[in-house]
Amino acid sequence: MSVYQTKAQVHAFERGFQAYGKGKSQTDNPYPREADYFTFWMQGYQQAQQKDRSAEQRPLPEH
Repeated sequence: MSVYQTKAQVHAFERGFQAYGKGKSQTDNPYPREADYFTFWMQGYQQAQQKDRSAEQRPLPEH
């Protein structure tokens, strides 16, 4: 099943993803809690955070 997302929702997700990469905090979410964009921003932030953590846990290749 595919979930339809508006461009604005995708944009909010991408802004959250980028915010994590810029070292921002989850409290820097610019959307009010009652807006659905708040959740999309948070999902982007958390996905970037998980990706970063999984990259840190990978062993370094041996030379």
